[in-house]
Amino acid sequence: MSIDFVSIPSEEDEQKTLVEWLMWHRIRFCHVPNGGYRTKREGAKFKRLGVQKGMVDILIFDPPPAYPDNVGVAIELKRRKGGRVTAEQSAWLNDLKDRGWVVAVCRGAMEAIRFLQELGFGGRT
Repeated sequence: MSIDFVSIPSEEDEQKTLVEWLMWHRIRFCHVPNGGYRTKREGAKFKRLGVQKGMVDILIFDPPPAYPDNVGVAIELKRRKGGRVTAEQSAWLNDLKDRGWVVAVCRGAMEAIRFLQELGFGGRT
């Protein structure tokens, strides 16, 4: 069975949708732009500046309304089909969870939005 990746939105498009939702609901978040291709020189510079492999895609700094004792939320976003979590991403997710963050790997923007709604996000303030 083959997967038709043409009809499945890219991870970038999924993230744009999620970012629009987060902004609409005025949720404090950021994306750490670790992805993409860089020259060796740029890579070395970013490494010296603290960029680390596997950082999750979205960090939400507001505690989840349904779980206010947690620090925030970390989401690793993947395409709806395909994509894999790397060992470095798993390590970040585990470390953040150990430090009081709610963490998830979500396949697509809609899965991420449903997850955030389950945590109590989405009521526009």
